[in-house]
Amino acid sequence: MRSKSWARALAPAVAVLAAVTLAQPAGALGIRLPWRPTVLPLPAGGGNGFLTGSNGKGEYTGTFAVNGVQQVVSWRNGQPVVRGLPSGYERADAVDENASGVVVGTAHDDETQNSSVFVLDPTGFHLKENPAGWEHPYGVAINARGDVLARAVRTGPYFATLLWPAGGGAPTVIPSGNDTYYARDLDDDGTILFDSGPGSTLWKNGVIRRLSPSPAVSAQGLAIRNGVVVGQRFWGGAEQAARWSTPDSTVGLEGGASAISVNQVGLTAGLLPNPSNASWPGNATAWRGTVAGAVQRPGTYTQFQASLAADDGSLAGFATNGSESDGGVPVVWHLTP
Repeated sequence: MRSKSWARALAPAVAVLAAVTLAQPAGALGIRLPWRPTVLPLPAGGGNGFLTGSNGKGEYTGTFAVNGVQQVVSWRNGQPVVRGLPSGYERADAVDENASGVVVGTAHDDETQNSSVFVLDPTGFHLKENPAGWEHPYGVAINARGDVLARAVRTGPYFATLLWPAGGGAPTVIPSGNDTYYARDLDDDGTILFDSGPGSTLWKNGVIRRLSPSPAVSAQGLAIRNGVVVGQRFWGGAEQAARWSTPDSTVGLEGGASAISVNQVGLTAGLLPNPSNASWPGNATAWRGTVAGAVQRPGTYTQFQASLAADDGSLAGFATNGSESDGGVPVVWHLTP
C-alpha cells in the first residue's frame, strides 16, 4: 500500500522537538515540523507525471511520460528505472506499490477502449483476468499481503468493486450499492474504504460499518491504513482535513482542507485550502498524528502536492508551474532539522 518507523531516521534534536510538540495541543508552540523537498531525476526523454507509490524503503513508483508515452517509472537507489507498460497496450497508470515493491495499476488500449488491471513485480507485468460481464477495470490499491483492489463497470451503467486475493484466483465482486458505491482504498487486513452517499463505509468480508461524521454534519474518508481513516469533513461552513482513529467520530487536522494519504504510524499527507485558485486544490501539507507540519516548496515551483505518505516517513508527489491534471516533476520530502 500506500517497514520501518520514520522516527528512526530523525536526528536526536528533531526527535526531541517532535516529542515535545506531540505533548502539546496542535499549534500550541507555533512549531511546524519541516518536510524538505528533493526533486528526483527524470529518465532520458522523461516528462510530467505523478508519484503514486512507495515500498516504504526509500524507493518510489509513478506514472510519467517517457518519449511521449505514458508508462511506469520507478526510482531505485535514487535513480529512475523505466518499467514500461504491458505488451499490446498504449499507456499505463501506476496507482500503488506495497512493501514488497509490487506495483498495481491499469493498462489502456486506446484503439479498442479496453483496459486491464496489472501487477508489476521483478518478473514483469501480470494482467488480472476480468470476471465475466465486467469491463473497463481500473486499479485502485494493493495492500501489504498483495490483495488487489479495482473498480469495474458493465452496461447499465452499473458499477462494482473487484478484490483479487493475494494467493490468486477469481476476485470477489462487490456490486455498487448504497453502502458500497465507490471504492477508495484498501487496508492491509482486507478492509475496503467506500464512498457511500454523503459519507463513507468500511467493508470487510461482507460486514459493513459506517464512518460517523460526528461532531460534523458530514464527512468523507479518502484513505485507510492500520484502521486509521483520513479524509475531510465539513466544519464551520468549510472543508477541513479529518481523521478517524475509530469509526465513531472525527478529529479535525489543523490548517488542512483535506487529508489524502496515511502511513502505518499515522503520518498523513494532505492539501491546504486554496480559495483564491479554483483550478488548483491547494499545496501540500502534512501531520504526524494530529500535529501539523510544513511541507516546503521545491525550488521555484509554485504548486506542489504530496499524494503519498510512505512508511519510511517521507512524502511523495509532484511539483509544477502548470496545471494539476498534467502532473509535474517527481518530488520527495523528508523530515529534517
